Amino acid sequence: MDGLDYVFTDVVKLWQGSSRWYYVSLPVEMSNEVLTLSKYHQVKRRGWGAIKVQAHILGTASKQPLREQVVWQTSIFPAFKNGLYQLFLKADVRKLSGIGVADAVTVQLRLIF
Repeated sequence: MDGLDYVFTDVVKLWQGSSRWYYVSLPVEMSNEVLTLSKYHQVKRRGWGAIKVQAHILGTASKQPLREQVVWQTSIFPAFKNGLYQLFLKADVRKLSGIGVADAVTVQLRLIF
């Protein structure tokens, strides 16, 4: 299997601790499915439960179009106690696409096995 695509929409959130992290969360059912799939494709599993993905910001719920189409490779993590996978948004991704905290974004993820 080369990969599996998922599309979801979530609001960009900010976590602040010793550093600032911008992220979106995969829905519960999607997170559970991704976790199950990752258990059967352990060849490329990474630390902390990370799963390698190709991410693509498809659009926002705002009336303003994306500044630029952004596609990048990264990993998703079950980063918080709720067990949901999180997609962290690097500064260059946010700047290129023109998205920020509280923006509802639609994301396409391709799991890379």
